[in-house]
Amino acid sequence: MTLLDLCSYLGLGAVGAVTVNLLLGMLMSLRYSPKRHWPHRHINLFALHQWTAYIAVFLTLSHPAVLLFLRTPYFGWIDVLWPIHSYLQPKLNLAGAGALYLIVLVVVSSLLRTQLGRPLWRSLHYLVFPSAVLLFLHSILTDPNLKDGHPDLLDGGKVFIEISLLISVAATTIRIRQRGRGFRYE
Repeated sequence: MTLLDLCSYLGLGAVGAVTVNLLLGMLMSLRYSPKRHWPHRHINLFALHQWTAYIAVFLTLSHPAVLLFLRTPYFGWIDVLWPIHSYLQPKLNLAGAGALYLIVLVVVSSLLRTQLGRPLWRSLHYLVFPSAVLLFLHSILTDPNLKDGHPDLLDGGKVFIEISLLISVAATTIRIRQRGRGFRYE
């Protein structure tokens, strides 16, 4: 496995972790209880949501860090932290960096939620949605081979990302339609 493959796999893992985290967050916001509903077991959704967030941040941070070790194409620290002038696909890489910064902001604000207060924390937590848009935009349109900038949208990794996008859009749509109702116990 090459460093470029590792970078791609870390990115795919980040997309998967963000998708699972988004789904868990939606279930929590709908007051879903795995004990009352399926699978009729006590599962701590909050802890699971926290851990998938940590995994998503780790994978999202390590994904561009691998680029620093590539010989060709060369990526420097500035290309990774502020990729507007990066070697290849600067706008798409900037979208990925924006998604990373928003995800980190959401996780840090969640760690400080008691100090921030619920209204501010909740407003900051809604940044996961623009973050997800930027993440999917970057993930689908970026060329994983860092060659010509034309990704194969039917590649296995891209299909995984496209399915994750459809799941996220469906979950968000269901969440919006369930607003005020959810799975609250009657």
